[in-house]
Amino acid sequence: MRQVAENILKERKSRVLHAVIHEYIKTGKPVGSSSLEKGYNFNLSPATLRSLMAELEKDGFLTHPHTSAGRIPTDAGYRAYVDSLIELQRLAVEEEEIIKKEYEKKTKEIDSLLSQTSKILSGLSNYTGFVMAPKAKNNEIRNIELIQISSEQILVVLLTKTGLVRHKMINISIDSDDLYELKHFLNSKLRGISLEEASKRIIVEVQKYQSKQQDMFKLAGYISNVIDSIQDDIYMNGASNVLAIPDFNDFESARCLMNLNEHKDRLIEIIGKDLDISSIKVQIGGEGNSAELKDLSVITTSYSDGNKTIGVLGIIGPKRMEYDKMMALVNSVSKIVNGFLLKMGEDSDD
Repeated sequence: MRQVAENILKERKSRVLHAVIHEYIKTGKPVGSSSLEKGYNFNLSPATLRSLMAELEKDGFLTHPHTSAGRIPTDAGYRAYVDSLIELQRLAVEEEEIIKKEYEKKTKEIDSLLSQTSKILSGLSNYTGFVMAPKAKNNEIRNIELIQISSEQILVVLLTKTGLVRHKMINISIDSDDLYELKHFLNSKLRGISLEEASKRIIVEVQKYQSKQQDMFKLAGYISNVIDSIQDDIYMNGASNVLAIPDFNDFESARCLMNLNEHKDRLIEIIGKDLDISSIKVQIGGEGNSAELKDLSVITTSYSDGNKTIGVLGIIGPKRMEYDKMMALVNSVSKIVNGFLLKMGEDSDD
């Protein structure tokens, strides 16, 4: 019996694995050797195809439901497939134009930009799109506004260098001249430093500045609390897209995804680990040791403001997805977000 060279056998198994995954992504049904013989130009006998699929199952890349003779990919099979995608497939020109036009409609506030990004990721992938906002503690203060609304109400408006805007009404009585003086003092001391550092420094600075003015010191305490209370945030759209896919007729899978949608702090905790990853990352099923994502795949990458990485964006979908297209989508959207954030930073410095 003629032996097949090891490199040829490896190449054949790789092609069969790719074909099984491609067919399963397309149909959602277990794949048999007859489907491969009809739909793919292997020039191999049905017996050889069955043998290769059996070996792939033995290797842990394929499995088969007990009710079917066909095979479906395992997490390891999907991983081998994703790792073999050497070059990301670029989005079609018309899709990139859609993305750019959607962004051009938006304002310069980062909240609006990130919210729109999650919607675009969801809309183009038909899965769940998300964007983790820049880590709050690393945001640097651009400006603090103290606006007197009435004799006993002050509006505190905080603007960061990434465009994050937060405001809060505070009930306190303070002289308008003192308020004006305090605002300029705070900006001179806190502009350009991180929110984390500002929260610690503000009371100390004001105490040095005017320890006798109790109202000003009290207001500084309020402002410190406003800064300290700013939490990490994530924008998420399209959870229902994933739940509508036949793969998710299992109640437990649906419950896990909805739990992430309702308790976004858990998703922030999971996704936040990818903040330092500049390339495209694909997490398949239980690879990340997250029970909530065991039946899902997550494709992420980071985005930057031109100087440093500040957040993470991506999509959540079924393991049965077109990985090359979804990876290209996440990659392209990330590049566009980077460009817009860089331009926002340049405009703000003018």
